[in-house]
Amino acid sequence: MERALQGHNRTLAVRFDLKVPLAGMPPHRVSPMEDFFRIINRKVRTKYENEKKIKPYPHKCTVRYAQKVEQSVQSPYEHYHVVLFVSNDMFMRVGHLGPDDDSQLAVIIREAWHNVVGVDENTTEYLIHGSTPSYYRLQGPLNSFDPDHQKAFRHFSYLCKEKTTLYRRGRPAFTTSRK
Repeated sequence: MERALQGHNRTLAVRFDLKVPLAGMPPHRVSPMEDFFRIINRKVRTKYENEKKIKPYPHKCTVRYAQKVEQSVQSPYEHYHVVLFVSNDMFMRVGHLGPDDDSQLAVIIREAWHNVVGVDENTTEYLIHGSTPSYYRLQGPLNSFDPDHQKAFRHFSYLCKEKTTLYRRGRPAFTTSRK
């Protein structure tokens, strides 16, 4: 969160869950979250390059994230909890991330995840669930006394619960962007 606010004074922080389809993950996806964030970054770069052609001063956006993989008796398939940090100047809104959320960021997230899990975007399975609230608009720099920063941090701390964390050899349960 601190690095995101250092990079973008106005940051849109979005929390959501990614589920694996009932048919499972394609066998060639060894690192599904690495693939997911690689696709997100590529789509954000493409958006920036397209805006450079039509706007005199397009807003750059560095994608930052925190994610955790979980599995429980109630959820036999692994699933992922994600907080995505982007420039609020580039992405001004996002909805609940469902199929009828037409915000640019929601479309990018859905397309990336559907590509990773190998399903058509018209699937009837709900594989992406936005939290409530699904996003926070944050102003930098990070300030532990700022009520908006406190609320967001508390909301994002959901990723830290231990009980359902999935630990596997050779694959971290919790990762963040390195930039």
